[in-house]
Amino acid sequence: MPTLTVNRQEIEVADGATVLDAAKACGLEIPTLCHHRGVPSAGACRICVVEATSRGRTRLIASCAYPAEEGLVVQTESERIKRSRKMTLELLLARCPESERIQEMARELGVDTPRFKTENRNQKCIMCGLCVRVCNQVIGVGAVCFSGRGQTREVVTPYKELSDVCIGCGACAVVCPTGCIDPAEFRDKLLERIPNEFNCGFDSRRSIYVPFPQAVPNKPVIDRENCIHFRTGGCGACAQICPAGAIDYEAEDEFTEEKVGAIVVTTGYQLYNPAAYEEYGYGRYPDVVTSLEFERMVSASGPTGGNVYRPSTFEYDDDGKIVGGEKPMVCVFVKCVGSREEVKHKPYCSNICCMYTAKHTMLYEHKVHDGQAFVFYMDVRAPGKNYEQFVRRVAKEKTATYIRGRVAKIFPRNGKMVVWGADTLSGNQVEIDADLVVLAAAVVPSSGAVDLAQKLRIGYDEHEFFNEAHPKLRPVETNTAGIFLAGACQAPRDIPETVAQASGAAAKALGLVVRDEYEREPIVACVDENTCNACFNCEPVCAYGAIGEKEIRDRKGNLVKIVAEVNPGLCQGCGACAVTCRSNSIEVEGFTDAELYAEIDALVP
Repeated sequence: MPTLTVNRQEIEVADGATVLDAAKACGLEIPTLCHHRGVPSAGACRICVVEATSRGRTRLIASCAYPAEEGLVVQTESERIKRSRKMTLELLLARCPESERIQEMARELGVDTPRFKTENRNQKCIMCGLCVRVCNQVIGVGAVCFSGRGQTREVVTPYKELSDVCIGCGACAVVCPTGCIDPAEFRDKLLERIPNEFNCGFDSRRSIYVPFPQAVPNKPVIDRENCIHFRTGGCGACAQICPAGAIDYEAEDEFTEEKVGAIVVTTGYQLYNPAAYEEYGYGRYPDVVTSLEFERMVSASGPTGGNVYRPSTFEYDDDGKIVGGEKPMVCVFVKCVGSREEVKHKPYCSNICCMYTAKHTMLYEHKVHDGQAFVFYMDVRAPGKNYEQFVRRVAKEKTATYIRGRVAKIFPRNGKMVVWGADTLSGNQVEIDADLVVLAAAVVPSSGAVDLAQKLRIGYDEHEFFNEAHPKLRPVETNTAGIFLAGACQAPRDIPETVAQASGAAAKALGLVVRDEYEREPIVACVDENTCNACFNCEPVCAYGAIGEKEIRDRKGNLVKIVAEVNPGLCQGCGACAVTCRSNSIEVEGFTDAELYAEIDALVP
């Protein structure tokens, strides 16, 4: 491990480190354009020059490419260095006057107007070669190369033809210091964009991404279905560049088994697909969106940065991010889309639509000050604390115009979305030329809820919401002991209800697991081990998973027989196993045949 001196400070670095690495270890920042930690350095830009003294000789070197040698003395901020950097930046600024990165670095060194003139102006490429090196040496594809000499030198594909070997990894664009590389110019196929699920597909994401800002743990994941490395075996740039070495392509999903004392089920919900309403045109007309899509749009961390635009007018940058669009001056909100309709859709009320629609109208007014909002509703249901006052505030401040009635049809005409509806209070037909239509879709259980309920052996209703043990006395418990419910898995709920129920479920679970012993109901099934023939016909009929196997062994430990066993902590005493048992080996305590016959004998003289 060589030891060198940087600005009169001795530092020991690892073998193979560069002078730039040593300076960073000392807490010094050396400007550079052509250096990237994942790409072999060539010292092309010469901005990172420092003075190095070795064997009595002092000279300027490119710190990003010069190896750290034993006894090397380095100076990073001498007058000679500053003059060299200013000269280099003047040349780069003369070549690339529109590059924001070069303009910023030039201002830091006091360079305003370059003294030099070049015929090849208004360029962004500084010929640092990072893109060429990453494509050839890191990715191993060789889709780009240098062509020409002097001022005519440029980065192109071999023979200046569209490349058939470019895999579209985008590594060249990532390492480019001036942002002048567009991988789409090098290949004959369009680069695939991956829709961002968290933003409802409005914008795009990369193959490595953080699922959402509040993710736990808040760390990136690799989308194997879209990752070029897993699809083609190429690329691998992330593993080369990651300084922590955290990328492991060989890692696989692992399943672990744990014994737990309680389970809290919180599967959440999803929205009813409004495409079932063909007359509304959701999925066919981009300016017809769901309430969740509108929620992401008005969020400050959303795809539009909190601005409300018509999706049909979205403007995207090269990275697939939304940068602009046309503001909707007339917005129509349609409530009860899919709910409270017994014939084709859901007969229940979704509980939260009235409140969040009122919130959306207020957010819309804040984002589009001159806009006009209309709300079609059947009834306004706001039973929570101060909920009614909130809805009345929206109507009183004329944030939105409420129209009691259904919407019959939504269709485009002359660049607008025409909304046909009815006002049942006045008895008139209503036609509104809207720029944006927001559908408050019904709340339905998450996909896979039924499969989970069957695995946990808990009940669910005809709408696939989980059933509680008792709606008033045991609202967070299920009939299966040790399993509790919280949130919208049981029914449509808003945030305060969900928090209250989650707190209750957590308290119930904690009260169950902190005790060494607990009381149970005395009426449970029991097995006569002498007559049980281990047919286990009782096991599949038990709705609570209370029946298992028990091994009976003699004094020497030899297996004698296997019989059924009832877990009294799970058994609810329903008696389904007792009526199924052909050998009459299972009886419910308190309701055995002998006890029932004794009761009959006592009643009949």
